[in-house]
Amino acid sequence: MNRRRLLAGVGAAAVGGLAGCLGAVTDDGDGGDDDRSDYDGLTVDTLSVAGSPGDAVPVAPERVTLLDFFATWCAPCKPQMAELRAVDRQFPDVHLLSVTNERDEDAVRSFWQEYEGTWPVGVDPDLDVSSEYRAGSVPTMVVLDPAGEQRWRHSGLAAADSIAAELEAAGAARDA
Repeated sequence: MNRRRLLAGVGAAAVGGLAGCLGAVTDDGDGGDDDRSDYDGLTVDTLSVAGSPGDAVPVAPERVTLLDFFATWCAPCKPQMAELRAVDRQFPDVHLLSVTNERDEDAVRSFWQEYEGTWPVGVDPDLDVSSEYRAGSVPTMVVLDPAGEQRWRHSGLAAADSIAAELEAAGAARDA
């Protein structure tokens, strides 16, 4: 009996851990005060590719921000790009920034072109941005208000309508 419980517990932990790696776990809701970024000057280097300047950009530039943590090998990150394109068209004043910790910039550029990214894509190989916003799985989305306070976090594939609702709750206005 004890052995069965132990095996069941180990199995449940393994499945839960795998789901987190695949981005299937969600943590929706406001971030609360403990999620406020303490590092207002945080920047990330971006790649020079469609929609991305190739320079360092601020992570949270005092306007509503949507951070998208992704990886080129992540299956749900591929359809997530279409949802993000829809959000980007609806909210041109939102600072949308995708961030990856991958070191292979050519692979990231290829992914960006294949999935038609049109906003800045940052590379974070030292995990500075990922750690700051506790992005432990991909895809993970984080919405920040203009003060840099986290208003929403979601791990896993998110629909454009859900993201749009959270951006509006943080103070963003849709394009008319």
